[in-house]
Amino acid sequence: MRTKLGLFNLMGLRDQNTSPLSVVRTTVDMVEMAEDLGFDIAWFAEHHFTNHSICPSALLMIANCAPRTQHIRLGSAVVALPFHNPIRLVQEIAFVDLLTQGRLVLGLGSGYQPLEFDRFGIDPATKHDRFLEMWDIIDQGLIGGAVAYEGRYYTVPPTTLSMRSFGIPMPDIFVASREPRIVARCVAGGHTPFVSYGYRGLSRAMETRRQLEAHWSAAGGDPATMPLGVQRLIYVTDNEADALHAAACVRDFERAWQTLRGRDFEQHGAFVRLMPFNDEPPLGSFLDEAIIGSPETCIELLRRDLAMLKPTHLCCMMGLTGIGRSETLASFERFGTDVLPYVTDLLDLGAQPGRAA
Repeated sequence: MRTKLGLFNLMGLRDQNTSPLSVVRTTVDMVEMAEDLGFDIAWFAEHHFTNHSICPSALLMIANCAPRTQHIRLGSAVVALPFHNPIRLVQEIAFVDLLTQGRLVLGLGSGYQPLEFDRFGIDPATKHDRFLEMWDIIDQGLIGGAVAYEGRYYTVPPTTLSMRSFGIPMPDIFVASREPRIVARCVAGGHTPFVSYGYRGLSRAMETRRQLEAHWSAAGGDPATMPLGVQRLIYVTDNEADALHAAACVRDFERAWQTLRGRDFEQHGAFVRLMPFNDEPPLGSFLDEAIIGSPETCIELLRRDLAMLKPTHLCCMMGLTGIGRSETLASFERFGTDVLPYVTDLLDLGAQPGRAA
């Protein structure tokens, strides 16, 4: 089976000299380029309260990009379910599915940043239980066009969705979780686990795949046919200095991920002070483990990863925070012209119209 291709948009803000509007415009440009190159999905993040990402709603970005595109599917990576009111969220999902005319792909997650849980007043210890209840409500609303639910955390009296008729096909669902109960639900519904391993290379990715396969098998699934979405950080350049700068941006991405997983960090307004993390490797390690470099280097690493990991979906993060608009777009253009033609035998390119909505 060939691998479908996605573009991940984190939409990070480097510093106070970076325009948030420029980040949005660059993202839209990349989505339009991704459609032209035959990408299957453009993904959008959801994060809150820091410069790690200026996008608080993947669904809003999907609605923004829907009229600017025709065929590429548009996905949330992810909707952090515990931070949402369930009956409002299910309406918004149904409405965005309508706006995209069936091109919505629904990525679901439970969140990981303590700051976000604190500001929303949610106990992170409850996130998996909340996630599963919210998923029940989403299923009810999207499958039947109505919700009636009573759980431990959420109660919804019988409610009809005006924009969602009975019988409309469900969006494809990707799930960013290795929680065994959630993986078991993916097995039961035929949904796709979604993992990111940041700067960490193939060995860590293979370890993550084996962990998922164990959970998949324990829930009665066949690991040999398990779908899998993986995320890779990619930057194409022939210039050694640019490659090292991209590696430094990958290092900052990892520092942000490590920092935001904790509570004790320094913040100036929305901007988080990034510090080296425990056992941080040298800069060269970030260059070696991410897919950064010449087209020939990127081709070699992509072919290796696809052959070893065998993902059903490869999600490319190409807009690295800290790299300017023109350089980002130039790297993506080179990816399309100088890399993709040499891996097409492993990829399922050519985005198709979505489901009827």
